Amino acid sequence: MKTLYLLITLTQNAAGDVNAAFVNTETLQQCQQKALMVESVFKNSDIPVLESRCIESNMQFSEFGHAENSRNIRYFYLTYFNAATTRIVAMPDWRTCMSQKKNNTEQSRVYCSSSVQSVQ
Repeated sequence: MKTLYLLITLTQNAAGDVNAAFVNTETLQQCQQKALMVESVFKNSDIPVLESRCIESNMQFSEFGHAENSRNIRYFYLTYFNAATTRIVAMPDWRTCMSQKKNNTEQSRVYCSSSVQSVQ
């Protein structure tokens, strides 16, 4: 099976909510180039980037599209980061995600995020 890469970018909006964006790429080099481009766009727009990482992954996400309003955000992810690994878990809703985050005692960098993108 061919190795694929996933760019995960977590940003924070003015209300403090965490948003996730995912970009699938075929090579690590493509992923790193996209990461630089995406981070630049967010930073130039004064949107804080909390995490940005390229990982090996066979997870496929729908194409990114900007939500016209927050009601269009329908997908929630609990994401765990440490120095070596990243784990993404789809959650059924925001409340469940926040509950799982609060119950986490093993890792310090755990985020509940919303996204316009679904796992394919």
